[in-house]
Amino acid sequence: MHHGDIPARTFHPFTVLITLLWLWVHLLVGAEGLAQTTDAVPGNAEANAAGAAVDSPGFQIDRTAEHLTVRFGESPVLRYNIVPPPAPDQAREIYERSGYIHPIFTPAGKLLTGDFAADHPHQHGLFAAWTQTTFRGKTVDFWNQQKGSGIVLHDRVISTDSQPDQAQFQVAVRHCALDKEGSSTPILDDVWTVRVGADVREGQATEYRIEFSIAQTNVTEAPLQIEEYHYGGIGFRGNNDWYSEAGAKALTKFARSERADPRPPLSVTRHRFLTSEGADRFGGNHTRPEWTELFGLVGDGLAAVRVSGSPDNADHPHPVRLHPTKPYFSISPCYLGAFQIAPGETYRASYQFVVTDRPEGSDRP
Repeated sequence: MHHGDIPARTFHPFTVLITLLWLWVHLLVGAEGLAQTTDAVPGNAEANAAGAAVDSPGFQIDRTAEHLTVRFGESPVLRYNIVPPPAPDQAREIYERSGYIHPIFTPAGKLLTGDFAADHPHQHGLFAAWTQTTFRGKTVDFWNQQKGSGIVLHDRVISTDSQPDQAQFQVAVRHCALDKEGSSTPILDDVWTVRVGADVREGQATEYRIEFSIAQTNVTEAPLQIEEYHYGGIGFRGNNDWYSEAGAKALTKFARSERADPRPPLSVTRHRFLTSEGADRFGGNHTRPEWTELFGLVGDGLAAVRVSGSPDNADHPHPVRLHPTKPYFSISPCYLGAFQIAPGETYRASYQFVVTDRPEGSDRP
């Protein structure tokens, strides 16, 4: 034998047979076990993702310099605006601001919220702003931007987290007083916690649940007085197409008749309100229902949102301002009376927004 040669080895035929049988059994059992555990293989992210896609698309958060977008699978659910979206025309540039949520979509992809509406361009999707406040002896209106006394803007992204069954992000907005020279004084540091979940059937979302919490801390050495007022707090603007002059005229006429006339059809008003007490926009305005619903026509169906407050909120349930002709409402604890947010004090409130689709013809009063 030359150096480096490997000596030939011989095997008994019975040994070869036993070895082949053992390999065959091992491969068979291993394949079956792999098939049973593919959708939850530790360390196998690709296999786990494929298995999750079959059961549910799952949530994810896309972050850019401009916004945070929550998606369910490939479908956008909502967008938080880090920078001000551009106004649709020069006349409305004064109403540009950041730190609000728009758009919000239903599970079927219908647009639920509005922004820069021609009638009220200062209303931006889902937003937070007090209207009538006093700070250091001066009136500050954070809601009506055109007055130039206050504004709410994005300050920072704190965290983002997405799981198959929910997505959550924390951001902070600043409620600032403005002077005539345009300089700003931050008064409230407002931390938002937004958690999004869904009811899912056969891999498709049937409703989105948006848990929305605010924590407004006075970062100055002077108290902020929230004055008693008929709107302000949390605002929600519905789809811009839900408002028209024809619809507003029909609703005004209905109200003047003290609701004795026939109710204007949804095809004219384009949207409606309903509260947990069975009230419409006129009967429900400034009441304290357990929940309030706004819904309207989009395409061949209805898009709807139902909001309810947490029992942990002070003075729960909070009054709601339901506009007599326009598709917006506010959740307004300030309607109950004035209160202060003292230096270093934090005002907290939490709400749930449930977003759904309905077929046309399923509308209620």
